[in-house]
Amino acid sequence: MSQLTEPTILPGRKNLVPADIVLNILTRLSVKSLIRFRCVCKSWYFSITTPYFISTHLNNNNNDYDRDYLVKLPESFRTMYPPPSSHLSNSQVCTFSCDRMFNRISDYSIPSDFSSKLTSIVGSCNGLLCVAAYYSVMTYAEIIFLWNPSTRKFRRLPNSCLSQNQYAFATGFSYQSHTRDYKVIKIFSFSVAEVYTLSSDSWRRVEISLTPNVVVSGMDYFSSAIFVSGALHWFAKIKAFTNGKFRRRSMILSFDVDNEKFKEMALPVVEKVQNQSLVVFKGNLAFITVDYLGMNFQRLNPCLCSIWVMAEYGVPESWNKPFSVRLENVVKFIGCTWYGELLVQKNVKAKSDARELRSFNDDVIVSFDPETLHEKKLDIQQVPNTVSTFMESLVLLDGEIELSG
Repeated sequence: MSQLTEPTILPGRKNLVPADIVLNILTRLSVKSLIRFRCVCKSWYFSITTPYFISTHLNNNNNDYDRDYLVKLPESFRTMYPPPSSHLSNSQVCTFSCDRMFNRISDYSIPSDFSSKLTSIVGSCNGLLCVAAYYSVMTYAEIIFLWNPSTRKFRRLPNSCLSQNQYAFATGFSYQSHTRDYKVIKIFSFSVAEVYTLSSDSWRRVEISLTPNVVVSGMDYFSSAIFVSGALHWFAKIKAFTNGKFRRRSMILSFDVDNEKFKEMALPVVEKVQNQSLVVFKGNLAFITVDYLGMNFQRLNPCLCSIWVMAEYGVPESWNKPFSVRLENVVKFIGCTWYGELLVQKNVKAKSDARELRSFNDDVIVSFDPETLHEKKLDIQQVPNTVSTFMESLVLLDGEIELSG
């Protein structure tokens, strides 16, 4: 990408405040304010929309330790729970941002071009969301678009460079820091994938080269890839053909966004569990297992939640288990916060009588600190299908499609 140069503030005028100080102040303001300030004059419009300004504003936000979150609700809940913001239609609102305490900040509407479809968030980087749109839960993604809710800009990605008869069964979204570029990866088959780069607005085919006689399978299209340490990560199963037989085992499939190479990574050795998830735990790749202590489907049983952390990235021997905690009345593990708290769906009125079915109306979302064992009920009224870190940014500010209204 082109070299970033510092813009000129109010050229040709005698400024009461030095231009560099004005620029520094502007780069620390909110996106909402900067969008308005573009109308002050042409030079401010030019300055705020330059790559230098956007990058500086992004760096200032990244240096802020506090992290906000973006919550994506299932489309089926839109009509059940009207949004608090009257200016957004009930059929569009299913996404909102929260502060680190999960207090609701802003509501966002899915771009109207895609609001009639089911959507899922592939990933979030620097305030930019990668969203996949489906016609139904039984189909693969028909459309992928990049969306900045803060600037109300989006870009629909071009069609695949591969055959239209092929369907991707895994997708990921990442940021390449040294080129300041964004990439979307789609895995199509056992040996073929393609990469989209925002700077070129095009797809390229890449090969998946792993150990000979190994077949990758068992990837969940609707599960988000984990982006950490410059690579994307998915759960996968491999079938290795040895001694005339196929042997299956679970592993992590990683994709390095710099060299665009795939690699197999070993999971920690654990007993068979009911649920498992890949997450980012305090900046490290982590593996969370949930083992229910009992199998009574009419009432909730306690579970043992274990957190495995890869202390040294890429070194399987560095897997360690710093926490293993017992949780009560857990329905579902949702995710992990930037600060290492677990987000879980719980039932606050678990029935002691096995003959009495639990009610979904009694389900709540809580955050749980595995270190202090502190638990807090969050003000989220529905069970989200995605919770990701989020920050306001000016990425995709210039030259993209702006939402009306």
